[in-house]
Amino acid sequence: MNNHFINIQEYSNRILRITYCQKENYNNSSFIVTAEPIPDAKTDVEVKADNNQNISFFRKGKLLSSVKHPAFEPYDIYKNEGGEVEIRETADGMRSSVVNSERQFVRKSNHARLSIDIDENEILFGLGSHEEGFPCINGQFIPLYQENKRISLPYFVSDKGYAYLFDCTSYMTFDNRSGDTAEFYFDSVDAVDIYFIFGDSFDEICAAYRFLTGVTPMFPKWCCGYIQSKEYYHSQQELLDIAAEYRRRNIPIDCILQDWQYWNSGLWGDKNFDPSRYPDMKACTDELHKMNINLIISVWSNLIGDSPNYREFAQSGLLLGDNSTYNAFDERARELYWKQANEGLFRYGIDGWWCDSTEPFDVVWRGPDRGTLEKRMNRSIAEFKKYLDDSVINAYSINHSRGIYENQRKTCPDKRVVNITRSALSGQHRYSAFVWSGDISSKWDVLARQVNIMQNYIACGEAYWNCDIGGFFVKQGADWFKDGDYEKGCDDEGYRELYTRWLQFAVFTPLLRSHGTDTPREIWRFGEEGTPYYEAIKKGIELRYSLLPFFYSANAAVTFDGKMPVKALALAFPEDKTACKTFDEYLYGDTFLVCPITEAGLKIKKVYLPDGIWYDYFTDKKFTGGKYIEVECELDKIPLFVKAGAIIPTAKPMQYVDEYAGADGYYLLYDDDGKTYAYENGEYSRIEILYDDKTGTVEANELKNSAYAHPIEFKIIG
Repeated sequence: MNNHFINIQEYSNRILRITYCQKENYNNSSFIVTAEPIPDAKTDVEVKADNNQNISFFRKGKLLSSVKHPAFEPYDIYKNEGGEVEIRETADGMRSSVVNSERQFVRKSNHARLSIDIDENEILFGLGSHEEGFPCINGQFIPLYQENKRISLPYFVSDKGYAYLFDCTSYMTFDNRSGDTAEFYFDSVDAVDIYFIFGDSFDEICAAYRFLTGVTPMFPKWCCGYIQSKEYYHSQQELLDIAAEYRRRNIPIDCILQDWQYWNSGLWGDKNFDPSRYPDMKACTDELHKMNINLIISVWSNLIGDSPNYREFAQSGLLLGDNSTYNAFDERARELYWKQANEGLFRYGIDGWWCDSTEPFDVVWRGPDRGTLEKRMNRSIAEFKKYLDDSVINAYSINHSRGIYENQRKTCPDKRVVNITRSALSGQHRYSAFVWSGDISSKWDVLARQVNIMQNYIACGEAYWNCDIGGFFVKQGADWFKDGDYEKGCDDEGYRELYTRWLQFAVFTPLLRSHGTDTPREIWRFGEEGTPYYEAIKKGIELRYSLLPFFYSANAAVTFDGKMPVKALALAFPEDKTACKTFDEYLYGDTFLVCPITEAGLKIKKVYLPDGIWYDYFTDKKFTGGKYIEVECELDKIPLFVKAGAIIPTAKPMQYVDEYAGADGYYLLYDDDGKTYAYENGEYSRIEILYDDKTGTVEANELKNSAYAHPIEFKIIG
């Protein structure tokens, strides 16, 4: 075991790189890490290694973590050659798979196993967005591969003040069922390459992660607004009618999303509109833009059917072995994909992309029997390995996102990229990727899990996550995944309550987006104006818009400081032992304590307030923290608290974000033009707002100012 080389490098003052490898001068090409080490970097962590090359990290006299030397096991990688292409229909539409192929040897690789000691009382978060909705990852077995409802990231963070990033893109597993160790399995590696990150706060750790993996670009300001979707709008006239109805009703909205099936029948994934249903998309987008409504379009990584798009890829030899999925690992394929997307879609004025099914292979989303986790995990991984090298099966989506981001910026440098995608890898944020939690069901327990899933995903240093408001599958069906609880859809009082509570939670997520099948989702489907659910949904959307300066400034903190918008209480208040075990609440920014309602018919919710003085955001009622309180669950409100001393930038609710005149936005107040990349050249403003409680005065310090300064109101808490 000890005939391997170990290299320990101080990467920055907050990062150590530890590499166990078989070659003395190991050097890898990473999909995840973009940074170079800082010359002469010095950390305040003491590293101790024993004779077996087990490593312990000490900081300020305390043991942070210990890593055991990994065990390597050589094995052979094979690829599939020949066979027959089988086309099948799944929940994700048409898919192809190769059957009856022959395995041929490719190269040698290594499995590896590594263990990390875990203290009895420390709490771990991360590893991505997993459908099980673990409150934290302690005590769990978690497979790390890509699947609808499973986004796997090789990263976790501890409330003790450290994190681990594994530079690995193969299949992995995490196993903490023993409690005192975290056992990691790496399916295909030449080395075990680890980045040990530490800091005095979660914010410091996230800033170090950003240094390693790159800057998150600013999304356009309209992404802070409301996005309406369903499966799917059938024509350009329907898109325009929905948009016009929102404007007629004075319900705020900034975007409408066109899901799949806009192409000609039988040409799956074609990046062209069916002219019989979408005869003039330039006129359509122009009309939407006149209403100040943006348009996102769904695009897919696979092509089935004899379309010009398919023929162009096939003739160029840029499809993977399933004869359907484009090879996103090849720059030429990424450029061709963009060429088709630009010529067929973007040139009409499309404002963003919904890159669906970016795993991109599937063999389990069909039929009545889902099978055990082990069974579907093995089936999925085997399918991936038919077409990709074992070492990169988790890296398809990051390359797909890279192609969209880089090529749009070349084509249209002044228009910010928006990419909502269903799969991810650590570092994908630098390509303007916004993930969602997949095709979830309309159930109260699923809503409760989303609260935990978001916290674990964003704990990985990847800021932008969202979910389908109300769940994707509303009704029951023959397939295992069609297991919603509401056969009458939005005509069901029970579903109306679930949808309302889900939307209130989504107001305090990075993207407010309604979507799903089985039933429409527009506000008037839940009752007419003046009825309880209609008014509660409207109030939730208007709350989001009244806080637009806050949300946009929180996004700026992601870009400029590497701060995450959402914090689990254990990471925000690690010294508060009760907060550390409270998982159904979270902080948004450093301002709001958000307490979603995730139970049907709940009248009273028990809420924990961490130490300090807190105020109910809606009533200004004062509470002393460090204890539980009981809150009345009114239909039109989400329990929401703000700590004394907070400064909250607010605006009058508007119909779309460009009505918001702007602010220099945040406390660090932030603003810019909201659309272009001019902020990268200094065209933005940041103003630090200071409130003196003794004098009751507000002081503004211009850290960076520009022409985007406009009046804005502040709510001073306490």
